[in-house]
Amino acid sequence: MARNVFGGTAADSAENESGGRLPNLKGRVYLTEEDPTEVKDLLDMAGNELKDGLLTDERGMIPMFQGPYGIEQLWVDFNAGRVMLTPNDVGKRLQSHLVQDDPHGSKQYTNDRLGNYVTLPGTNTIPLETGRRWLEIVGQDTTPNGDTLVQRQAGDGRFNFALRQNGSVIHVSHSANNIPLEIQAGDNPHKYALVINDGKRGNADSAFKVDFAGNIDSHGGATVGGDITVGGTVTASNIGTARVFSGTVDPASQGVALKPGDIWVQYGS
Repeated sequence: MARNVFGGTAADSAENESGGRLPNLKGRVYLTEEDPTEVKDLLDMAGNELKDGLLTDERGMIPMFQGPYGIEQLWVDFNAGRVMLTPNDVGKRLQSHLVQDDPHGSKQYTNDRLGNYVTLPGTNTIPLETGRRWLEIVGQDTTPNGDTLVQRQAGDGRFNFALRQNGSVIHVSHSANNIPLEIQAGDNPHKYALVINDGKRGNADSAFKVDFAGNIDSHGGATVGGDITVGGTVTASNIGTARVFSGTVDPASQGVALKPGDIWVQYGS
């Protein structure tokens, strides 16, 4: 905060009660009309302390001087009662204020606030604090825990979609018109793409499904170009529960409990 400049104008003169000017007279300076404490923090225009106080010149005029920091009015008394002085640089300060880019700091404040919400010129990222929700579409009750970025919540408090900051996606609510998760490949999926619902088949029941336990369910056929290794039982409508063993040794002698329908194909010796 700067010091304001007082005095130096045609209106700034020291006069007695009869209107006569008072040259070379010391005046007392106060902050208010009633304040008993005299102000000593006064400087000349060169920045030097007014050690002898505020003196009128040989014409009885009050010379220019600098008041205390941030003070917009002073009261002076040249033994004829206190009168108020106002800064003589108000017009200059107003003009400077009008041409400044951000005189109140409001632009910088707005930029600081919006830095966490929208991108600024020259940047491609939005800084997001941990735990802060940047965008959410909610219903009423509670929201999912974690760093949720985008959320859709049902009116009964159950959320059915959430995109989290760690990259995970949750979509749990479903109905006849609300599919829990769908990846639509279209008519020409890439040859390396994982196809969940191939548009070529045009049948919702032909979807390829993988659950959380790793089970795979497909209403279509499966074509494999390599080997298949199965750790459990293979069940199919055309083979029932029969098992096929092959080798030189009877599987029963190896502790295998044979069941009706099992087959042992012996070869070698």
